[in-house]
Amino acid sequence: MTSKRPDVRERIEAYRQVCDSGREADVLTATREALADPRYLLVARAAELAGERLLYDLEQDLVAAYPRFLTDAIKRDPGCTAKGAIARALVALDYPGADFYRQGIRYRQEEPVWGGTQDTAVDLRVTCAAGLAATAYPRALVDLVGLLHDPEPHARSGAIRAIACTEPLAAEAVLRGKALSGDPEPEVMGDCLAALLQVGEEEALGFVAGFLDARDDELSGLAALAMGASRLDAALRLLRERWDAQPYKRESDRVLLRAAALHRSRAACDWLLEVVARGDRASAAVAAAELAAFRADRRLIAKLGAVVAERGDPTLSASLARIGDPEP
Repeated sequence: MTSKRPDVRERIEAYRQVCDSGREADVLTATREALADPRYLLVARAAELAGERLLYDLEQDLVAAYPRFLTDAIKRDPGCTAKGAIARALVALDYPGADFYRQGIRYRQEEPVWGGTQDTAVDLRVTCAAGLAATAYPRALVDLVGLLHDPEPHARSGAIRAIACTEPLAAEAVLRGKALSGDPEPEVMGDCLAALLQVGEEEALGFVAGFLDARDDELSGLAALAMGASRLDAALRLLRERWDAQPYKRESDRVLLRAAALHRSRAACDWLLEVVARGDRASAAVAAAELAAFRADRRLIAKLGAVVAERGDPTLSASLARIGDPEP
């Protein structure tokens, strides 16, 4: 009578036990064997562990495992589970093979879903974009530009983040072009403007600030949020100037307060406290809510409480009371 072959769950559990209690040499051997297994879930788990524990000795095992899941991929690796885990592990291990990543940023896996198909390789493309940007391949930026036109917005955002990790001046030029050409997904534009401030800092600030005048309030708001998140002192000054120049605050103007909160500086908090003290009721409520997010800062919350009490607005007082005591 032949013995029953363990199913994938039993095999993963056995592998986990070795990894939890085994010696380093045993873990290395077990992980290498798991990467050679045909079962995609086991390979994915082994790849995750290789990346988490930085098992550099398994770099070539990871590379060798990847092509097995390219043939009959929907059946052998649904959801790009194994391939995605392998790519993430190789990025964690600083694998320098540009050809691997160049192949990955072009890979698509259309799987049937209700009403059509879905590309399950988007995260794989994003991972490979990050990996390619970290290599010494001289034409990495050229390949990444192609991903800016991917049909999936998440992939386009991934391309933007990867491009921001390449040579700063060239990256800024590409990202400015993307910002000027626009994107149908506002979130992608927000990522682009934030990346511009990452690579260009104050040199790119004037360009990004120009989007504050966009006719589209959502795009204008994304520009403000990108400026706040940059934590550049000059960005906060521009946001404050913009706020002070508007005598009557519209709802769309109040995104400037949310941007100030992202700046996380003392100057930004002082500005928000001023709005709580002397701004119109709606603006004061937004500023107070943004400051409340810093509930672990006991001194700031105490200042906020004092400002609200001095203002004597029952609605603001009730909102502050709902914050509760900051965590120790």
